[in-house]
Amino acid sequence: MVKAVTRRMESLATLVDFVREFLDAEKVSEEAAFDIDLVIEELFTNLVRHSRGSGDIEVELSRAPGEVRITIRAAEASPFDPTAAPRVNPNLPIEQRRAGGLGIHFVRQLCSVFRYEWTDGVGTTLVVMGVNG
Repeated sequence: MVKAVTRRMESLATLVDFVREFLDAEKVSEEAAFDIDLVIEELFTNLVRHSRGSGDIEVELSRAPGEVRITIRAAEASPFDPTAAPRVNPNLPIEQRRAGGLGIHFVRQLCSVFRYEWTDGVGTTLVVMGVNG
């Protein structure tokens, strides 16, 4: 399934509905659905808030045995690579950590594949997440 949404925070509700429809149709467990929602919302929100791109953001969801594949494509004036974000050490005391980065930390923890490529002005993020059933 593929859905393009306007690059605005207000589009998050539409995106959540699309993701829920897919997860329900694919009979993904609630636990896995929660993690998938978290990953998609984090990646979408980062594109809206921090990317220098314009136009719609396209989200593609597909299912294979034991996994869900998430592909997010967006026009970008320059690469906006979420996989290049600095790693976070969650064991440091809060006052020693830099602001931000925990969302991408969670994405890394929840995915078996987290890749990015930028070609002809389009950034593509691929995430693969394991699911049961």
